[in-house]
Amino acid sequence: MGEEPGRLTVDLRFRPPRRSGPRRGLLTICVVAAAITTAGVTHASAQVKPDTLRKDTIPADTLRVDTLAAGDTLGPARKEVPGDSASADTIFYNLPGMGPHVPAGWRQGVWVWEREDIFASGASTLVELLVDVPGVMPLLAGDYGTPVGLTAFGVGGGRVRILRDGFEVVPLEGGVADLARIGLVGISRVQLERSLGEVVIHLDGFEHGDGRTYSLVEAGTGDQGNNFFRGTFVDPVSLGGSAGVGLERTDARGARGNEAGSVTGSWLRYQLHRGNTAGLALDFRRTKTETAATLYASPVTRSDVTVRGRARVAEGAVLEAYWGKSTHDVLDEDTAYTREGGTRSQLGIRADLTAGPAFLDAAYRRFGGEDLPGARIDLEAGFDEARAGGLSASLARSSWAGEGTSALRLRGWTRPVLGLSAFGSWESGTLGSRALPLRAPQVTDTSAAAADTADSGPLFRVTDRKGTRLGAQWAWREFVLSGALLKLEADSLLPLGIEPDRGEPALAGGKRSGWEVWGRLPTPFSPLGFEGSLQRWEQDWSYLPRRTYTAAFVFHDTYLPSGNLEWWWTVGVRGHDRVAVRQVVGEEVDDDGHLVGPKLAAVPFYQNWYARIQLRIVSMRIFIAWENFSVRRNLQNYPDRLLPMTRAVYGIRWTLWN
Repeated sequence: MGEEPGRLTVDLRFRPPRRSGPRRGLLTICVVAAAITTAGVTHASAQVKPDTLRKDTIPADTLRVDTLAAGDTLGPARKEVPGDSASADTIFYNLPGMGPHVPAGWRQGVWVWEREDIFASGASTLVELLVDVPGVMPLLAGDYGTPVGLTAFGVGGGRVRILRDGFEVVPLEGGVADLARIGLVGISRVQLERSLGEVVIHLDGFEHGDGRTYSLVEAGTGDQGNNFFRGTFVDPVSLGGSAGVGLERTDARGARGNEAGSVTGSWLRYQLHRGNTAGLALDFRRTKTETAATLYASPVTRSDVTVRGRARVAEGAVLEAYWGKSTHDVLDEDTAYTREGGTRSQLGIRADLTAGPAFLDAAYRRFGGEDLPGARIDLEAGFDEARAGGLSASLARSSWAGEGTSALRLRGWTRPVLGLSAFGSWESGTLGSRALPLRAPQVTDTSAAAADTADSGPLFRVTDRKGTRLGAQWAWREFVLSGALLKLEADSLLPLGIEPDRGEPALAGGKRSGWEVWGRLPTPFSPLGFEGSLQRWEQDWSYLPRRTYTAAFVFHDTYLPSGNLEWWWTVGVRGHDRVAVRQVVGEEVDDDGHLVGPKLAAVPFYQNWYARIQLRIVSMRIFIAWENFSVRRNLQNYPDRLLPMTRAVYGIRWTLWN
């Protein structure tokens, strides 16, 4: 269906706030959002577009009953009404899409999960989805309800960012956001960018692919008292716009059955549309974690609300303005948490420009609070050309209470010639992280690299990091083999700032060199393949094991002429060598009694054998998953914080329409 006639009238009322700060910018953002939307409406009215929402454009994976092949008698075909060119099933709109634009691939350090990929992964939480990315190490403080973080290349506070539809999910109690309170409900796309200096996770909200009402029910149970539920309901034509609502909950008895915990999340969204060219959106999310582990605050609730206006103002040009607020509530009666909690506001303007293979993404974000940057600017420009390859350059600048930071990154990749291609990246610069008063014994170190460990409790810290990654890839049919040399240099190492390492001092930096390989190998049985990765460093570091590896046999095949029967199974292992965490437990001295530096706690060799089976029949998926089926007893990411010895979960994921 083409653009509908008429104008979209939006009544925006604003009352001046009593306090100064980012709230005063809400009026500006609302005016800019309305202007962007109006510009998009004007642009849409000036165009005559072909009908881009016909029935034959409905994605094949929607599994509609009227697409069943002859002989596949799972339901009757729907009769078409002669001349019916605007069926209700064809009426749906989405906000214009925005970047990032760097293509996914191991060479670029980018991994993407679309909605079907998220289903196929069997993940019930965000960290379960990301755990198989080569070189990414999850940091779990226990079972559900306890703090969750992740790292790659040993990055810490200020260098793990989460962007949800462009809104930055800022840390409210540490150096990075606690992933335990970042849900997947209402999310249809996840992208992870892994570089030597930073990990960035992009979460994109639900997009309509069909004009019918959409429901998704995900439910499972298993041992360790584990129960999992996620329900999503989306109506593309509701209350003059589109609406979505979701609820998710995961709980378990905890490791050894004595640390019961749960994660409960909710999502609500309402959007007004002017075709697919412009729109206004309200998005609200709340996630609550509870745990019986006395080491950590419980319950803790995080809430995020955003209001945005987005419009395609010209061909290849999308603009957006938004306002958001994040709230952190701690209801734990322990006096240690009396100063926790609070609210932070955020204003942002984003632009996405494309012209052929070239792209430019720009974002300006302004934050409230002395422990967050006053403002941050992100720019990324590049191209991805089919015959030559691609290049990307990004710049990040921010201001922390008058101290500026700046970081630059370059990435490049070539197209294969006789199956061989090259790639590389270089990055250098400073980034800041919020910090809390130190709680660990201070370690005196006279070296210049460790000078910042003498600060007793700054509001923020700044680290400088450089990294180089150079490699090549050879691909022939189903066979792919890639390798890269790694070089890393940092002036200091910051803790992530989630509860297990919150308040720990910054550590002296240094230099590290290593390499990594990744490959995909076919087998004589074509639906079955093997994938694996290995990363190795000449010397380990805090949060950086000397050796990290993944390996898995992966099977995927589709049956029946209609494709309505699909089967996946995976058997794999992920692990790493002994690794030091960012927890100071004393002082390290050499054989002559001279002080070397702080002594860090460490966790032993980690190895987790897992298996997953999933069967899809039309729109229902039946899944079974096992973790640590070899029953390794001492799995842990933090000292003495044992993970469940083993876990088996089974359940369904069922997509429904109307």
